[in-house]
Amino acid sequence: MGIAITLASFLNHNKVEYSIVKHRKTLSSLDSSASAHIPSAQVIKAVLLVNGEGDYMLAGIGSGHRLSVLKVSELMGEVYQLADEQDLQVLFHDCAKGAIPGLAEAYGIKMMLDKRLIDEDMVYIEAGDHCHLIKIRHLQYTPLLSGTLLADLIGEPIGTPKFGDYDNCYDKTYENSF
Repeated sequence: MGIAITLASFLNHNKVEYSIVKHRKTLSSLDSSASAHIPSAQVIKAVLLVNGEGDYMLAGIGSGHRLSVLKVSELMGEVYQLADEQDLQVLFHDCAKGAIPGLAEAYGIKMMLDKRLIDEDMVYIEAGDHCHLIKIRHLQYTPLLSGTLLADLIGEPIGTPKFGDYDNCYDKTYENSF
């Protein structure tokens, strides 16, 4: 598939210089960053959210973290939740299931971006399939973020166990073992 038609049209219309990075087929942005040997902090994981009125918003964070939907809701002053799969298919009709590009404006959706991504010299976004990323220089990416809100959106790092997970484990395993 390569790059989604809507995304390619948006990038070309805005005269964005970009390159396409091919990688093995993956099912998550974190796996894509590992497969392409790119730091997870530079690969934007895009998560589609919806509020009670049915308004959509795309939240972009580095692929190595979970999105804090609670932080988004608090910052926006209204409750947001993850959108369902049907919404993804309708809004991102030219993308493979789950391969959402981190450029909401291309799809006419508002966006919120984790502020840490602005500090990166280079960012990578899903191209619309599970085998390609689009590499964009910071100076090319930031002008595309018109109206995008910047904030601290990250939750826990992916793959890191919660602190409390170890506490009870040791107490129960070694209790009365002597």
